[in-house]
Amino acid sequence: MMAALSPKQGDLLRFIAGHQAAKGFCPSFREMGAALGVTSTQSIARLLDELEQRGAIRRLCQRARSVEVLVPVAFPLAPDGAPLRSVPIGEYAWA
Repeated sequence: MMAALSPKQGDLLRFIAGHQAAKGFCPSFREMGAALGVTSTQSIARLLDELEQRGAIRRLCQRARSVEVLVPVAFPLAPDGAPLRSVPIGEYAWA
């Protein structure tokens, strides 16, 4: 059984799963950081290490963008089943 994730870990896991569903490959560290509002790639590396230790993901050594999500992740879908790239809030949309 997977240990509970922190809010940041859960956000990162949802972002990775959604990005993979939308584009077919894992986001870069910088893309992950931008999505979470984190500028340090070391912080992203630490979050990925924690997700891997908890059994939520698996990474291949020495390979860029090599994250495999091992647990089911819920993320919003459009009516046609495609992953949402932005969520409308009032008259604004967050991408």
